[in-house]
Amino acid sequence: MTLKILLYAIFDVVGMVLFATGAMWLAQRQALFIQGFPESMAEAVAATVAGLLLMFWAAAQILRELLRPPADNPQEGK
Repeated sequence: MTLKILLYAIFDVVGMVLFATGAMWLAQRQALFIQGFPESMAEAVAATVAGLLLMFWAAAQILRELLRPPADNPQEGK
């Protein structure tokens, strides 16, 4: 695992938390982690959409890094 993949995984987790927070408010009108966030339907929808976008972006970046061919190491041939 590289540092890049780890950072993208952190972004993925943040996206999941945002999505879950917005979805929880939309479903039951109560905050998930932070009391008072979201406070309105607009904030809940924005959190849900932002979470989805962040999750998809991070997952795509992780896949891109995993599918990238390994860089040639010039010292391996010696």
